[in-house]
Amino acid sequence: MKTKLTKLTSRKFLLSVISMLSGIALLCGANQETVAVLSGAAMTVIPALVYCIMEGKIDAVSAEQAKTAITEAADALGADASVQHLIQAAGELITAAAKATKEHP
Repeated sequence: MKTKLTKLTSRKFLLSVISMLSGIALLCGANQETVAVLSGAAMTVIPALVYCIMEGKIDAVSAEQAKTAITEAADALGADASVQHLIQAAGELITAAAKATKEHP
């Protein structure tokens, strides 16, 4: 199910749908200028929006991995509990910010 959703929300698929709908609208007698403006706007906005969402997801994963790596490094270097707690708290804040960016690009 998730792979189907991923395919349906891919930039290539969405741009193909816009192109198809534009062609159908023109065949049905829609105003050429209106179709050109609407399809051009959609072909500009959709890739940018999808890009922002995907970058947010990547940033959230990267923040989580960085938090884990830094915490493990501090532990391996023998950092005391207060330093480890500070690193953990900072990592939680960074991860939360990345997730908030992902949800509200």
